[in-house]
Amino acid sequence: MKLKSIPRRLGFILGAQWTRDLAWTIFTILLARRSPDILGQIVLALTFGYLVKTVADVGLNDFLLSTFARKEGHPRALLGEVTWLKLAVLLPALAVTWLVTGWQGYAPELRLVVMSIATGLGLDGVSDSFFALCQARGRQDVEMRIRVPAALLGLGFGIACVMLGAPPLVIALYKIVESLLCMAFAVAALGRNPLTGVGWDGMKDLARQMRNGLIFTCMAACAMFYNKINVIFLKQYGGNADVGGYGVAWETVEGLSVLVSGALLGKVIFPLLTQYWQQDRNAFRQLAGQTARSLWAAALPIIFLICVESDRFLPLVYGDSYQSAATAQRLLTPCLATAFLHNLAAYAMIGMRRHRLLLGFYLSGLVCNLICCTTLIPRMPLEGAALSLTLTKVWVAILTVGFFQWAARPMSLRQWTAMLLTAAASVALWWVVGQVAPRELAELSGLAPLLALFWRWRPPPPFEASRPKDSQASAC
Repeated sequence: MKLKSIPRRLGFILGAQWTRDLAWTIFTILLARRSPDILGQIVLALTFGYLVKTVADVGLNDFLLSTFARKEGHPRALLGEVTWLKLAVLLPALAVTWLVTGWQGYAPELRLVVMSIATGLGLDGVSDSFFALCQARGRQDVEMRIRVPAALLGLGFGIACVMLGAPPLVIALYKIVESLLCMAFAVAALGRNPLTGVGWDGMKDLARQMRNGLIFTCMAACAMFYNKINVIFLKQYGGNADVGGYGVAWETVEGLSVLVSGALLGKVIFPLLTQYWQQDRNAFRQLAGQTARSLWAAALPIIFLICVESDRFLPLVYGDSYQSAATAQRLLTPCLATAFLHNLAAYAMIGMRRHRLLLGFYLSGLVCNLICCTTLIPRMPLEGAALSLTLTKVWVAILTVGFFQWAARPMSLRQWTAMLLTAAASVALWWVVGQVAPRELAELSGLAPLLALFWRWRPPPPFEASRPKDSQASAC
């Protein structure tokens, strides 16, 4: 496999991701325009759902992906063992969720909404093991053919419910529909039930491997908690409407972050970094450097546009009820850059087997987030929730990107200087022109240097430099 296959693999991932994102965007806009309160319930339920998914994952997806990529052990047997383990963990995770929602004093209907979406996302965590096998074998096309129809049918059900005025509990069933279809299609593609043929000896062997996997578990738990618990604090101090406002503010930032960190970095670049660290350190450094520069160049103009256009964008798309969320969205924009570069650095550290150090970084991020949530959100709920997440992500990114820069030198001092000077020139042009010219002209002036940097640092098509060859990926 050459680097020229990256665009092909990424194309399959983006096909699935964009299809689901388009359906999800339609679903969110319709829901937001119907009621900020109902949107807030769904956003809150998704927060609990992602926490349940993290627990059900048992933090093993990155471990599985790196194991499959290195072609260690028996992948199909390992897939079955991990699937059993995830199902066993999912049930108590859902029970704890039910107890926590009761302890928080949520209304009975809201508790059921949370449980519906949490169940669906937990099942997603179970099926992700199969997709890790597809990604490691270069069969992102199989993943696309499963995820796209499942997403369209599940979200199509949700969109129909919103348009028909169904209650929140019925709307929340969209996630269970999508997840069950995804699991059914995955079993059909695998050609066998992964749960069969798993014995105690295999589970004991998995437990021994889990000694390393526990580090991934703790990392995933820390990252998910510091990404999501601000919403639970916001529900307590601001209510469902503020949660809905935060949801629309975060929607654009999260969508772009997941697109890059999940599709390009997690499913395409990470397996390559893992292989190159073992086989060719020079190829590792070149791929890391090219990716880092391209991600910085892509992030800066997007951040600029969101900052200057949030007050127009949110009311236009979601309705006038969300004008107050513009400030929150601006506060969240640094999360784009941190998501791009932190995830690259984190995946590189995993490929370099610096798991324990990365876990320490994540633990410090969780402590930082708890401090921010308890001090900022009670004073200014919506803005405090956004600021808490941004400060946490910036702190963790400083640690991970700093170590990555020290260990691999992906970017030179000259490149860092050029990037910072370009960003400063962009802000200066926007401010100066804005004093004497219309808003639109000022924004175009500020955008110009960032687009020039993006053009200069764009990846060569299609990452065309020659790299070590891998064996031809086999079918799943």
